Amino acid sequence: MLGNFVYSADVGDTPYRYAAPQKFEKTIKRFLMLAVIFICGGLVWIFCISPCMVPARVEVKTFSGLSAADVLNIAGINNNAAYIAINAAEAEQRLAGYYLVESAKVVKRFPDRLSIFLEPRRAVAMVLAQVNGKTQPVYFDRHGVAFKVGNGAGEAPPSWMPIITGALDSGQQLRPGMRLSASYLPLFARIGAITDEDPRIWQAISEIGIAKKSHDLYDLVLYPVHDSIRLRMRNDISKDSIYYALLMFDVCRQLGEDAPDEIDVRSGIGVVNAKEVRFGK
Repeated sequence: MLGNFVYSADVGDTPYRYAAPQKFEKTIKRFLMLAVIFICGGLVWIFCISPCMVPARVEVKTFSGLSAADVLNIAGINNNAAYIAINAAEAEQRLAGYYLVESAKVVKRFPDRLSIFLEPRRAVAMVLAQVNGKTQPVYFDRHGVAFKVGNGAGEAPPSWMPIITGALDSGQQLRPGMRLSASYLPLFARIGAITDEDPRIWQAISEIGIAKKSHDLYDLVLYPVHDSIRLRMRNDISKDSIYYALLMFDVCRQLGEDAPDEIDVRSGIGVVNAKEVRFGK
C-alpha cells in the first residue's frame, strides 16, 4: 500500500488503482442527514405542534343584537382555543341552527386564523299572536321562521311590512325559532320576493288574510289601507297580480256607495261580489 492507493497485479503488466473513501464524503453525508432531520423537525413543528399550542386568532362578523362573545358561546368555541382543536363544520352547524341567524360560514385559515361570517334573519311579515298572555307582533322571515317577538322601547313596525292573519291555529303558542306549517312557507317566500322587488307595494295593503279551503289549500284576502273592500286572490301572489288587484280596487272605489264588498281576481279577471254595481249612473 502506498499513500491512499492500493496497487495490485492482474493479468498483464498494467496495474489497477482503487480509490479509498474520503473523509469529506463522510462529512457531506452527515451534513445531509442532519439537514433532513432539521427540516423534518421544522415541518413537524409548523404543521403539528405549533397549531396545537398557538391560540386561534378569531374574527367575528356579526350583526346588531348578537355580540361576538355570544357568537363564540353558541359555536362552542372557548376563549384562547387552540386552532387545531376547533371543529369548523360543527361550529358552523351550531350557528346556523340559532334562531336569529339565517346563514353562517366558519372558515379556518392556516396557521391560526378563524373567521366567522353571519347573516341575520330579515323580517318580511308579522303575525299578531298571544305571547306570555299579551298580544304582540311576531316577526317572520321569508322561510316562515319566527325570530323576534315584540318591539323595543320606541320601536315601531316598518310601515311597509304586511300583517298576516289566519296563519296560526286556535290557541297555538309561538316562540322564537318556531317555523309555520309547511303549507304556508311558499307564501312567505313569495312575500319576501315581492319585497325585494318593491317593498312600497305593501304600503297600500294593511292586512293579508289566509282563507282556508282545506287542510293545505287556501286563498288570500288582501285588505287595502283605510278601506273595507276586500281583494280575494290565489295564494301564488306576485307583484303583478297585486298591482292588478289594486288597479281594480281604484276603479271600483270611484263608484262611491255602489262600490262592491269584494273584488275576486283569482281567475286573472276581476269579478265584483256582494253588491249590485250600477255603471253609468
